[in-house]
Amino acid sequence: MSQSIRTLCLLAAVSAVTLCADDGTFTFNMGGGISTPLNPTGQYAGTSGNFEAGAGYRINKRSSIIGEFMWNGLPPNLFVLHPISAPFGNISVYALTANYRYEVDRIRGSRFGLYALGGGGWYYRHASVDKNFVVPPNTACEPIYTWWGYACDPNGFVFSQTVAFKGTSVGGVNGGVGFTISIADSPWKFYTEARYHYAFNSGIPTTVVPVTFGFRLN
Repeated sequence: MSQSIRTLCLLAAVSAVTLCADDGTFTFNMGGGISTPLNPTGQYAGTSGNFEAGAGYRINKRSSIIGEFMWNGLPPNLFVLHPISAPFGNISVYALTANYRYEVDRIRGSRFGLYALGGGGWYYRHASVDKNFVVPPNTACEPIYTWWGYACDPNGFVFSQTVAFKGTSVGGVNGGVGFTISIADSPWKFYTEARYHYAFNSGIPTTVVPVTFGFRLN
């Protein structure tokens, strides 16, 4: 593709987004914050950061359909007794979801607003185990090994030659509430929200509540 064609495509995309933003039918958000895992996830993971970005269509002044990307970190929980022989590493959760948002844009004519949203989609949990870790022979298959993705034999021991999974894909759901502050007379808002996510991972499901701060268009 020539440089001139790429430039025209980019200009067309920018123009389309601008037109949608001007007529109020396009909505966009981006932000980050802190995530807190709940049980059973909280037994193995600690507090970390999160990032989210979304875009969608405003059906009317109060209703919107939004597609979102989310990332959450799930580091080992250092406040929980960790077996000496258990693995260490990091786990991340990625999600692509479709959500419905209902909002009151301006409460009694003020710059403040409230909204609720919920939906579901695809959740991907990726584990990265310390490469120096080796499972000792006849290690009992405790729940923490299931969390890291190790397999267990019929006798209840961890397969010593099994490498922990790189990732698992499952369905999940989410729901939460948020608060907005309109920025002057522009279509931009500052928002903060708390949302509960539940992914149906086998063995140990993923349960986390990210608290996010960011900016939203419309």
